[in-house]
Amino acid sequence: MDVSNHASKFNQWKDTYNWDTCKTNRKEFGQFIAQFLTSESRVINLNGIYGSGKTEFIRRLYVELANLNHPVVYIDVWESDFSNNPLAVICSELLEQIEYVFKEKAPSGKVKDKKNAKEKFNDLKSRLGVCLKYAESAVLFSGDPITIAATKAASKAIEVTPNFNASTQSQKYTETIQKNHIESIQAVKDIKEYLTYLSELIEIIYALNIPIVILIDELDRCRPNYAIEVLEVIKHFFETDGFTFLVATNTEVLEHSVKSIYGVDFDAQLYLRRFFDRKVSLPSVSLIDYLLSRNLDFEKYRKDNVLLYPYVVNQLSNINFFANLFKINKIELREVEQIINRFFATLDYAAKQLTASDILINTVVLMVGLIEHHLDKQVNRSNTSEISFTIEISTGPVVSDPLSSFIESMFDCVTITSGSKCFSESGHSIFPEQRSILRVQSKNFSNVQSDGGKGIANLISEMINYEGNGNCNYWMWEDYQKIIELSGHIE
Repeated sequence: MDVSNHASKFNQWKDTYNWDTCKTNRKEFGQFIAQFLTSESRVINLNGIYGSGKTEFIRRLYVELANLNHPVVYIDVWESDFSNNPLAVICSELLEQIEYVFKEKAPSGKVKDKKNAKEKFNDLKSRLGVCLKYAESAVLFSGDPITIAATKAASKAIEVTPNFNASTQSQKYTETIQKNHIESIQAVKDIKEYLTYLSELIEIIYALNIPIVILIDELDRCRPNYAIEVLEVIKHFFETDGFTFLVATNTEVLEHSVKSIYGVDFDAQLYLRRFFDRKVSLPSVSLIDYLLSRNLDFEKYRKDNVLLYPYVVNQLSNINFFANLFKINKIELREVEQIINRFFATLDYAAKQLTASDILINTVVLMVGLIEHHLDKQVNRSNTSEISFTIEISTGPVVSDPLSSFIESMFDCVTITSGSKCFSESGHSIFPEQRSILRVQSKNFSNVQSDGGKGIANLISEMINYEGNGNCNYWMWEDYQKIIELSGHIE
């Protein structure tokens, strides 16, 4: 059986979402989790913070499972967050994607089994219809304490009503609710039996592997009550032999959702253990490996006469610097992607706006400014301001010692001050009067170290020479500030 015949999204995703295109180096982890998911039927929580790449990972897992000959279903529950009935949403997606398998012609000798499968499939639809019809009873069965409390209160009111006649309309209504409730409970039991049987028939007819794997994505982005209802639906309607669920969430956010429904003192962790048999944490990503995998092209700007300093000799050193800044400022993968896009959008714009033969851009200053803006920690500085920072640039175990002084020296190269002593790589000059100079020239920069630990006095000297060159547009801080604000509109 062709893979695309038992995984409806396979052809759409196979070229984009495979391990060869994965920039987070999670191939081995993904293959391990695929094996773990298919070893038995259960409900697994895939935990990952916002921006950690859960959706990218889960879609690659879909392709991996399909290639392993497992029927696989993907449901983005956030797309249906506007609905008030998660049971209807999950039923619709599940039935549509499982029925997709049965559209394939049955192999020789399996026609009778396929006919039986269609009958069971129709029975399944019928029983799901009962549950949808009696949605209130199904919610009651799910154990929701708010609904139970309301129902008990109504029952108590009926009990204490004087001269209550069993034949009254109210009593008939109560009896109807009770009957519907019992029928819906039986329907849930039937649903689980039919689902298990259908998974077995899929294995018999098409030689596919079971369990069928259901991937639930974007749960933590849903309204709190809707997110909880989705879990209730999975637990009470679809948790059965032959099916495994992987629910991708930011579990901490999901716990807050639970508390928003049941109160801040409610034990959300214990509550969620009712739904999940295991929790799997998405491994963190090496930012350096991720940036390297992006094949970022700095060299293309040479032809546009854009001079990128201070890594003019080896532009790939930018990657190490970026990764260090992202890490110490706790910037997640999705945000990294946004900042990188703004960085190159800025360079692209600058390359098309040349006002002289050359333009010199300090990539360290640009990236620090972009991070400040992204974290909403912009510094109100001008070309003449003292240098200060609101983001983390201090040294730590993940970066080399001179990082902060290196960043400060780069900002000294794009701001000005007044002084009578002007330093150069080889020494200094004394002026008879105060004059405007680059801030870096007011200091002895001969011993300044880069983030790689090497002296950069000669590079600073090169930059200083460009600043006085009429054929070069040498950006000062206010130039960076303008372009950073423009790029801040890109998300």
